[in-house]
This record gives sequence, C-alpha cells and structure tokens, in this order.
Amino acid sequence: MATSIPDGRIKVLLLCPYPKGSVPGQRFRYEQYLNILNANGIHFEIVPFLDSGAMRILYTRGNNALKALHVLAGFARRFAILPRARKYDFVFLFREASPVGPPIIEWFLFAMGCKVIYDFDDAIFVAQKSNANPFMPYIRCAWKVGYIAGRAHIVSVCNPYLVEWARERNDRVVLIPTTIDENYHKPPMAAVERLGRPIIGWTGSHSTAKYLELVRASLVELQKRYDFEFRVICDHDPGFPEIMNYRFVKWRQETEVEDLSAFDIGLMPVPDGEWEKGKVGFKAIQYSGLGMVSVVSEAGSGREVVVDGETGYAVANDAASWTAALERLLSDPALRREMGRSARQYILKKYSVGANVKNYLKLFEVDK
Repeated sequence: MATSIPDGRIKVLLLCPYPKGSVPGQRFRYEQYLNILNANGIHFEIVPFLDSGAMRILYTRGNNALKALHVLAGFARRFAILPRARKYDFVFLFREASPVGPPIIEWFLFAMGCKVIYDFDDAIFVAQKSNANPFMPYIRCAWKVGYIAGRAHIVSVCNPYLVEWARERNDRVVLIPTTIDENYHKPPMAAVERLGRPIIGWTGSHSTAKYLELVRASLVELQKRYDFEFRVICDHDPGFPEIMNYRFVKWRQETEVEDLSAFDIGLMPVPDGEWEKGKVGFKAIQYSGLGMVSVVSEAGSGREVVVDGETGYAVANDAASWTAALERLLSDPALRREMGRSARQYILKKYSVGANVKNYLKLFEVDK
C-alpha cells in the first residue's frame, strides 16, 4: 500500500509475505510495533507479496493455476517497487521477498546497495512439507535464507538457536523475541476464582496440530482420575473422540484473547526437531501473558519461555512426564493460580512489546 512519506523521517520499505493483519506471525513479530515506530519518526511503506485474494486459497488443496497467477502477481509487485528501493533508508525484509524461487529480488536489493534488515522467526532454512502445496519444498529454495542472512545489513531473529545459526553468516545479529502487547494479552479485569471443571487448553494452526499427539495418551490417562475439559482453539478440528469432555473452538482473531482466557492450563507440546528449534515458544508466551500456567515440552524454546517449577513445567516428551506435570496442576488450583501470576511477571520482563521496543528502535539507527 503506497503512501506519501514525510520528509525528515526515516523511510523504510517493508517487504512481507502476507497482507497486514492477516497472520499471527506478522502481527506479533513486528506489526504491533508499527505505531510506536511511526511515533518515533520511522515511517513504513508495506508491500506484501500476496494479496487478500491469494490468502483465501493459499492453504486449500488444488487451485494450482489460480495460485500460480497470484504468485506471478506477487512478483510483479516486487519488481514494480525495485526502482524506488534506493530511496528508502532501510528495507525491512520479513522471512523472504518471495515464497518461491531463488533470491532474485534480494539480489537486486543488495546490488543497489540497500540496507536490508532481515527478520525471521522460524528455522525457515529447513525444508518443510506442505499437504496443501506438496510441491512447495522443491520450489521454495530454502538455501536462500543463508544467502540473504550473509549479506544483510542486520539480521534479527527470535531465539538463541537462530542467533547462533545467523552468526555463522553475519556478525550483525540481534535477538528480538516474538512478543505480546501487555495491553492486549492481559488477564480478565474480574479475576475471580474459577469454579467447576478446569480447562486444559491448546491453541495453534493446522500445521502444528499434529504435535498434540505427544499429549494424547496423557490426557486419556488423566481423565480416569480427574474431571477436566480439553479445549482446542484452531483453524481446524484435530479431533479427540476418546476425551469425554473435549471441545473444539474455531480460531477467530476478534475473540482470540477472550477464548484463550478461558483456559486454566495451557499446553505447548513440541517435538525435538530442527524446525522446532527455531520456534520462540509463542503459545506459552500467550498463555503466560494472560496469567496462565503452562506445561510445555522442554524441546525447542520450552525452557526459555517457561521457568520449570516456577511459571509452569517444562517436561520430556514422554507420557509419564506429561501426566505427572498435569496431575500436579489439576490437583492443586492454588498452585495453578500462583504459577500463573509468576508467569505473567516473567513474560512481561522478557517477551513483551514494552521490554523490546528499544531493541526495535535500534534496528533503524541510520548511522549504523
């Protein structure tokens, strides 16, 4: 969306995959900082690769010809903006300039001498399969992440594993975790003691719902001794017919905080894989920001976002460990509340917008 940029401000061209406000990754990675940065004299022109029409069919099976047309339109938008790219003080590149193909756009940006701030929040250098788009791993060119990181002005990533990976390619790497806005993710105003059946909950997308297999056996075992509801907030129902009190809630941005606030215990199961090592543990960050205790896998970023035994439990990926941690919390409502309060305090210090806005401002210092 092209806009006129006032003179005297730092001018930033922001290249991202999706339209503003359409995906959680962009919303919580950088979009919630845009108003603050603009108030500090940093103005953005945002040019997504895909438009809203592409978003409607992106994760559906088939429609390959129409998807291809949207990709061509995305490349057209990228090439149209290139002649003006040198007029900006910085190019802020989120993940990649295009979701497929080699780094052609990035090559032009570097050749023109643009200062590229390269930001990513996953191990996107690891090829991933896609059920909706099975050819994606072959045409995405994951190797380009290393090419871009090695030539960027600054690389910004979300966890220590990605910092280590990026520093093998670039000396200018900063750690800025994916964060919550403390004024958005906050416990309900009326903090009353919950009565009745506690709710164990999980939120995520179709791509991470498979991780729930890590806790399925524990939930089945626990329901023999405890009366609880298992609630899933997602874009599709993963199905738990063996859980007596199972409820699926369709994810909606308009009600995401309200829906999450119903949980008593938040789950974040994560396998120990190369892709998962690049995760920031955002589910637990959300739960904790709402004053909720979490049980998470110690794999990935689990032990970074949850202080084991203080703000929740970080457990090994076996049924006995998950069962023991959940049983402690199900049997002790007071412990759940105490850990939940500690969890919010911990997250606000490390994983909130307020705690990280200075680091974002430093990215755009023109004398660097």
